[in-house]
Amino acid sequence: MKTVKKRHVVPYLFILPAFIIHACIVTIPSLSTLVMSMYDWNGMGNATFIGLDNFKEIIQDPIVKLSLIHNIEWLLIFITIPLILGFSIAIIVSQLKRFQMFFRTVYFVPYVISAAVAGRIWTALMNPYYGVNQVFAKLGWEQLSKTLWLGNPKIALFAVAFVDNWHWWGFIMVLFLGALQQVDPTLYEAARVDGANRWQELIHVSIPGIRQTIAFVLIMTIMWSFLTFDYVYVMTNGGPANSTEIMATYIYKNAFVKYRAGYANAICVIQSGICILLYFFQKYVSKKGGMEDE
Repeated sequence: MKTVKKRHVVPYLFILPAFIIHACIVTIPSLSTLVMSMYDWNGMGNATFIGLDNFKEIIQDPIVKLSLIHNIEWLLIFITIPLILGFSIAIIVSQLKRFQMFFRTVYFVPYVISAAVAGRIWTALMNPYYGVNQVFAKLGWEQLSKTLWLGNPKIALFAVAFVDNWHWWGFIMVLFLGALQQVDPTLYEAARVDGANRWQELIHVSIPGIRQTIAFVLIMTIMWSFLTFDYVYVMTNGGPANSTEIMATYIYKNAFVKYRAGYANAICVIQSGICILLYFFQKYVSKKGGMEDE
């Protein structure tokens, strides 16, 4: 009996260090965020308990509502364009007999470039005085040459999203490509024997064969769309006129610019709640659609 008990205890001893690290870095700070959301605190001095006043202010704060709308727009962009682009290119690359590794590497390279570096490079490229606008002017494309990519409130968010998509879609492509290569080739052979064309192979073999990967990518995209920060902060810092303000940048400004750490924590709680709801919604939709096993 003692030997059996020891065998049951040993696995827990192995995961105990990881559990302690996770508790210190994730669990405890998360709980402290929930607690501090009920305080008026500047991040350094004494905190004053104010109950739900921060949350009442959030409801009335127009920038929070605007940031939420921008996050939703960002989500809609990133669950469509990079997924469709990544999957389409993965299908094409998977058919290549030669230079497949070359194309995988080329498309994946933007993902490994630091967001700070890539953001600065693209900010320079979108500069109306010496960026791509000058190239457009020399080509005679007058309207494009006058476009303020990061200065026009109507298109600034989409310009930043374009850059983030440039960085993100190659990673999605590699995930899909790896999943496609795990699909049993005999399934394609059987489909061809039955007279299936390329489109039917895609719908009835390829997509069902990588449904777990599709579900995983959707979960990541939904979470990261609401947690995105780097490209917006580096390229526009939420401007112009809050047209690219998202929840993460607004949290940062409240915590480290306005020194309203308590209010920033309250927005963090709202942001986390939205992510949790979206996660369970995506899980429900995926199971109903057969993308995940019950």
